Parts: sequence; structure tokens; C-alpha cells
Amino acid sequence: MTKILKNRNKTRLLLALYARPRHPDSYHYAILITPKITPKDNPPIPATKYHVKNTLTNTEAGLSQPWRFEQSSLENIHDDPRMLVAVVVGKVLSVEMVEEVFRRTPIYQADDPDRDRALEFDCRTWVRDALERVRGSGGVSGLMEWETLEEQALRYVREKKAEGRWTAGGAVGGGDKRVAMLDLFTRREIYV
Repeated sequence: MTKILKNRNKTRLLLALYARPRHPDSYHYAILITPKITPKDNPPIPATKYHVKNTLTNTEAGLSQPWRFEQSSLENIHDDPRMLVAVVVGKVLSVEMVEEVFRRTPIYQADDPDRDRALEFDCRTWVRDALERVRGSGGVSGLMEWETLEEQALRYVREKKAEGRWTAGGAVGGGDKRVAMLDLFTRREIYV
């Protein structure tokens, strides 16, 4: 039976953007599920992270970089390496339903018969597809359309960069710096 959360402090769905040191003008995309976070909360903030990644693999056929889905538990989002920002994008009504949607969101490989999807596939397109699917599932409330979510997250990370958040001595996702967080429901920063 699916567990439906009914209190005001519903679990939250977050879009997270990570630094890509070799590609500084782009980001790694992931989805997080966390308890409700308020400005007065002190770390640690636990989360479950959902994303796809491609890792260099040595097989008998040679080297390849297959995409794979990964779900992992984080004891504290502030310790997740390279996380730049996390944006609250939805309220989770059913964690089980949302996780099932994520697990069923297609992953395309380079040799996939759908060449167009395979060529455009990356962590960003997987997050986009997963959020669009979960928006129609009934497992999340308040989830805006993808274009709006991505635009808000990218604007937020640009603002933080312009403020010098990650320059000389500033930590990325750890140390004394907490992850920059924005709540799209309240339109306020949670951590600055």
C-alpha cells in the first residue's frame, strides 16, 4: 500500500545542480527528496539522491560509458561534493510512488534504437523526463513545468556565482559553506 503523507510538513522534492570541473559552463543535474527544510534548521539535512551518471567501463568489447540510474542516501546534503544549489520544487505526497516513477524513467544508451533520444540523453534530460513523469503521477504537488524549474535553478546559480559564493576559499558543497538553497513555494532562500 502506498504511504500518503498528509501533514503540513510534507517531504520536499528538490532540483540540485552540481559543479562539473571539466565543464565549468554546465552542471550535473540530480533530484533530492528531503524532509521539509526551514531557515532555522541546522545541519545535518538527510536526503535521498536520484540521478543518472555515466562511468567509464572496461569490457571485453573495449571502453564504454553506459548511463545508469543511481539512488543513494545522503546523511547531510551540505557534505555532497560539488553540489552548488538545491531548489525546492515540489511537495512529495507519496515517496514510494515518486521513487517508482524515477526507477521507470527511461535511460538511453549510445547504441539505443531511438538515436535522437540517445544522442541528446544526459543527466539533465533524465531529470527533465523524471520530473515531467512525476508531475503527472499524483505523487507530488506544486511541481511546475520543467522550463520554469530549470530557468529558476539556473538563475539562482548565476546569482550565487555573481555574488562570489564559490571563489577563493569558498567551499563547494562542504566545509564551512552550506549548499545555497531556494524554496520556490515561498520564493525565499533557505541558506545563503
